Amino acid sequence: MADGDLDDPVDYGSIVRNNLMKRPGYAPYCGVTRCFNRTGWDGAQFRCSCGYRTDFPDDFIALYRPRREQLRA
Repeated sequence: MADGDLDDPVDYGSIVRNNLMKRPGYAPYCGVTRCFNRTGWDGAQFRCSCGYRTDFPDDFIALYRPRREQLRA
């Protein structure tokens, strides 16, 4: 756990998902080989400028949306 992370004991299934749910300002890296950009939230998933878009399941996104607001506060 890094400084500033939310103290949340839940394991969301992966390092990326845990970081999204616990680390303010976190955004995953692009999933395209040789593209090392961070993605940006498009309101439903994370998207990279190269066109890559994450495909997190709906149940995770349903948990993430309200948490995103909490992490931005």
